[in-house]
Amino acid sequence: MNEFLREQNDHRDGRLRAIEVNQAEIIAFQKAMLYLKFSCEETDSLLYAGSDSLNSLLYKMMKVSDMAEIEASFYNKTSLVNEAFVQQKVKRLEQEQPYVQPPSQEQANEIMKSYMYPFLSSNQT
Repeated sequence: MNEFLREQNDHRDGRLRAIEVNQAEIIAFQKAMLYLKFSCEETDSLLYAGSDSLNSLLYKMMKVSDMAEIEASFYNKTSLVNEAFVQQKVKRLEQEQPYVQPPSQEQANEIMKSYMYPFLSSNQT
């Protein structure tokens, strides 16, 4: 199941804090995250694109959005175009850091799942 539709473990990083956001702020955050994940060419962006904390915040923002139902149906599938973009960025990162030990296939699948969120990665289908 796509994490967008599943509750997150909100207490894993400590006490929750309440904030108030309006719809424009929600949309701005979502656009920034989607740009970071699926448009930004910089390989350093992968650090943030795969962040559990940022993905958790994206989930929460999408959940309270006025467009939550529409977004859930839109993101509950793979995006081959975005996945190809992310895979190319990962390959460039591997070329930039040849001294880093490559992850196992299982680890690579989990990493791709984080990079692709809120979409499903093809290894999830």
